[in-house]
Amino acid sequence: ELPDVITALVDSSADPVDVGHIIAFSIDAATRRLLELGMAEHGEPPSPWAWLALGSAARQEQAIRTDQDHALAFEGDPDAANASLAPLAEFVTAGLEAAGIARCNGDVMATNAALRLPLQDWVRRFDFWMSEQSPKASEQLSIIFDFRRVAGKLEAEGALDDIMATAVNRPIFLAHLARRALDLRPPIGFVRGLIVDHRGEHPGTVDLKHGGILIVGNIARAWATRTGVTAKRTLHRLRAAEGAGAIDAETREGLEEAFRFLWEVRLRHHVEQMRAGEKPDDFVDPKALGGVARQGLKEAFRIIARAQKELALAAGIKPR
Repeated sequence: ELPDVITALVDSSADPVDVGHIIAFSIDAATRRLLELGMAEHGEPPSPWAWLALGSAARQEQAIRTDQDHALAFEGDPDAANASLAPLAEFVTAGLEAAGIARCNGDVMATNAALRLPLQDWVRRFDFWMSEQSPKASEQLSIIFDFRRVAGKLEAEGALDDIMATAVNRPIFLAHLARRALDLRPPIGFVRGLIVDHRGEHPGTVDLKHGGILIVGNIARAWATRTGVTAKRTLHRLRAAEGAGAIDAETREGLEEAFRFLWEVRLRHHVEQMRAGEKPDDFVDPKALGGVARQGLKEAFRIIARAQKELALAAGIKPR
């Protein structure tokens, strides 16, 4: 049913970012219902807990084809809590998988014991990762950097937001985080225009997610963190960074327009693939787009590339 709803929204030219929110809301509702069913079968956990959405789920920026990213925080005795939460996590994860939401290939799920921790252990882990002077630490933290409570009575977000707000006083961590926003590059050249992949599984295409959408999210996260902003959604982070004076209105508006445009192309591509009986992916052949959309794609990637240079300059990092 969800793909049909998304198709109708895309056909009606609904705001593509709002469509991503609707997908996230639907998955949230399914998660809460599965938690209710799981507790009816396995019993209530013995102490307060919180089911945390991570990554794109936390940002409420999910596409038709998405996977699971979640964790659990709790209070009380770890052994007693895990005895109850482990089977509950498996019940919910299996239920979401049955509904078409794939398990995370990287095992970033509450079924992983390393992602079921007492809240204070989460706080200590965040503090350690931000204090560790290595790119690997920031890479690990970026996996769970975006979090949002979906269910449970434990108010976990406040404690995690508080420790994340201390990042403004950790310059080495901020530099590592900025580098994460520069790891990926948009497929655009100053002379040749769009740079399509000539090898791999998708020759002749550009990757909308890793070449654009994900980069904007990483840039927004880096700027938000540098200014102490704890907002989760990409556009909220960009607007907050502008409000704090970290970026100017032109940069914010450009990134917001690029983000929204790439989401629109992505969702229309997904709908076309579903109608053709194909599995949705994020690889688009620019030649299959109209002239206006193709030019829009070029401009979106150029805006992102300029924003990366601005971030690199502010962070004192040599652009790649």
